[in-house]
Amino acid sequence: METFNLQTTQNVELRFRVASIGDRIIATLIDLLLMGLYAGLVALISELFGTVSESAAARVLLLLMPLVLYHLLFEIFFNGQSPGKYIMKIRVVKADGTPLSVGAALIRWVFRLVDLTFFFGGIAILVIILNGKGQRLGDIAASTTVLKVPSKYGLSQTVWTEVPVGHKITFPQVELLNDSDIRTIKEVLLISENNKKQHSNGALLQKTKDAVSKKLSVTTDMPNRDFLITLVWDYNTIHSTPERELV
Repeated sequence: METFNLQTTQNVELRFRVASIGDRIIATLIDLLLMGLYAGLVALISELFGTVSESAAARVLLLLMPLVLYHLLFEIFFNGQSPGKYIMKIRVVKADGTPLSVGAALIRWVFRLVDLTFFFGGIAILVIILNGKGQRLGDIAASTTVLKVPSKYGLSQTVWTEVPVGHKITFPQVELLNDSDIRTIKEVLLISENNKKQHSNGALLQKTKDAVSKKLSVTTDMPNRDFLITLVWDYNTIHSTPERELV
């Protein structure tokens, strides 16, 4: 199984599974099916109204615009996932681990014409195989990749964590961190929890602790994992409000 190493803004390297070519092809077929259904609906509506004029043609073209912008809009507004990618549990992310930006999504969309339209996607498949990082030409140009989203990592996509009752803030400097920092810490904790037998876990936790300690200018003898968990709890305690959304 191919993996992709994400270098986060905290200089912490996280390893994720690259989405397989099979997953990407099935996701594409699902999207094409949905696009076909939408196009059929537009054709049916235009047939029912049955008027042939310049204004009617313009309305049909306008209704077909979502097909042209399908992947661009979904990847921008749904965190790097089209319906097909969501079903197959794969997601487009930036190579540094940050969410897909509008600019990167636009670059991927422009290159889609070359990657997927010509030779029925053969160019994209060839480049992905040769690249080894789950990247087609559009991904290389946009500095993105497509990763498998482990379902058990669900809450790591959020900053919210249930905090023990009566928890007292240990590191008030945690206010210097942002939501992205906390998400990274949670990813590290989850990866180490699910791969306890790997020798690299200790180094990953230590590297994360060192990077965060430097950013917060704190020194502590607290064990690596306990320190990171405490930071997540402190952050949630400081920022929690009744209206805070779990998104």
